[in-house]
Amino acid sequence: MWSKVLSLSVAALLAACGADGPTTPNPIDVGVAGDGGLDAVLDTLRRAMALPALGAITIEGEQVVESGAVGFRASGESVGVTAGDLWHLGSLTKAMTATLAAQFVEDGDVEWSTTIADAFPDLVGSIRPEFESVRLDELLYHTGGLSNSINQTASWGALRTSTDPLPEQRREWVVELLSLTPAVARGTHYYSNAGYIVAGAMLEEISGQPWETLMTDRIFTPLGMTSGGFGPPGQTGPGIEEPRGHVRQGSSWVPLEPDVNADNPAALGPAGTVHATMEDYARFVAEHLAGARGVGTLVTSDSYDKLHTPAPGTAYSLGWGVSTRAWANGLTLAHAGSNTFWYAVVWVAPERNLAMIAVTNVGGQVAEQATDLAIQAMLERFENARTASAAVMAGG
Repeated sequence: MWSKVLSLSVAALLAACGADGPTTPNPIDVGVAGDGGLDAVLDTLRRAMALPALGAITIEGEQVVESGAVGFRASGESVGVTAGDLWHLGSLTKAMTATLAAQFVEDGDVEWSTTIADAFPDLVGSIRPEFESVRLDELLYHTGGLSNSINQTASWGALRTSTDPLPEQRREWVVELLSLTPAVARGTHYYSNAGYIVAGAMLEEISGQPWETLMTDRIFTPLGMTSGGFGPPGQTGPGIEEPRGHVRQGSSWVPLEPDVNADNPAALGPAGTVHATMEDYARFVAEHLAGARGVGTLVTSDSYDKLHTPAPGTAYSLGWGVSTRAWANGLTLAHAGSNTFWYAVVWVAPERNLAMIAVTNVGGQVAEQATDLAIQAMLERFENARTASAAVMAGG
């Protein structure tokens, strides 16, 4: 169970929040954004779903509308979570890796059409020939045909404890991943962590730097994401200075020490190992809101158009599930992430310059449902505040 890799398909992701967005009715009075009652709303949801902790944040542009976090860093312990704690983001990492790739394209170091064979000419003949001509953007669109059976490779178990440099681990893993039988025909959307691992390794091959260094220097630092890191947050040993991920045992949630068994192997990085505070992750989301309006700073508006436009015949762009929702006045970008011990979800509405994020330190269906309800509550609170403001203006 601890080696399980959870990857939501885009269909499951969009279905999770209903046909018109996050519309599961909340059984409580959610109040109004800014009324000071967010933690009480979140705690009602947390208790109803029997979660250790639950957090959520709403941003409008670069401004935090409200944020809250309730519950405990570890089940059975008394240390409470805070809005400034670190949360594992899982596959929300994918949009970061795609944004990093866009920077390389703009710098002229690579093209979206660069193939696996272009990046790894020495692998030609030693990997499946179907993958040699797969493009960088196809890897990030999940249309390259790669299997997601990454835990079926020979090195999977050893990757958890390997002390080899991460680029070396990824390079060797790439050979195994590209030797797996294609899952689907090329051009068909098939969600695969393998594609992002290969794409990250391509950027490492081109730059000569680890993906973690590239992410820190080119994404975290420019955005002021000082809490950005990799793997399970916190340190092993006495004291619980950050939330713990949890595994289900019977009817109880059991916290995990933040060691190699509390996450997927570190070599999976480009597909989903980033952790950060909610507010720091919101900085990345705010950058994509700005990019959708043509005022982003990491890459140009043309690159953001590429990042936010789905592959033909699919509902997935480069790291984002793409749909339209009435509440968003059109386009939405969304994604969920989990390593089965944590869960995070984000909904972005560029037309409204609005985004909502929810996190918890467990995985599975209950986490999906709880964060769905939290997103819905945040949206309702935001709408209620707008309605109240409009009423005051009309009366004045």
